[in-house]
Amino acid sequence: MQLPTGSHVAVADGTQFQLFRNSGTEQDPSLKAVDLPTSDEAAHNAGQGDTPRQNEEAGHAASVAEALNAAVLSNKIKQLVVIADPSTLGEMRKLYHKTLEAALVGEIAKTLTSQSTDDILKSIASA
Repeated sequence: MQLPTGSHVAVADGTQFQLFRNSGTEQDPSLKAVDLPTSDEAAHNAGQGDTPRQNEEAGHAASVAEALNAAVLSNKIKQLVVIADPSTLGEMRKLYHKTLEAALVGEIAKTLTSQSTDDILKSIASA
């Protein structure tokens, strides 16, 4: 998958969320961390899991989706790649706004929150 210049990459799992911007080119991408959109995680009780941890992770996924929706709707994010573990990605997809869906360049169902930007770029390139 190509990563257009200026596009954003959201990397999330059940407890972490990182946001990057491609400050390089499509041929030579370079990810730089950017400030995270704010969200009110406590406002979400999206939990439908069997355990408190699953409920927490579902709530975190909901807050990430809400923050990304708000950033896309306010034109702070125009193109977006979402990388998240399969469970988190599934929860997030349920809450995507139509405008966010239109801004999606792609999705990768993989846990990369603890990986380097080089590893993230390799996963995007091979997707």
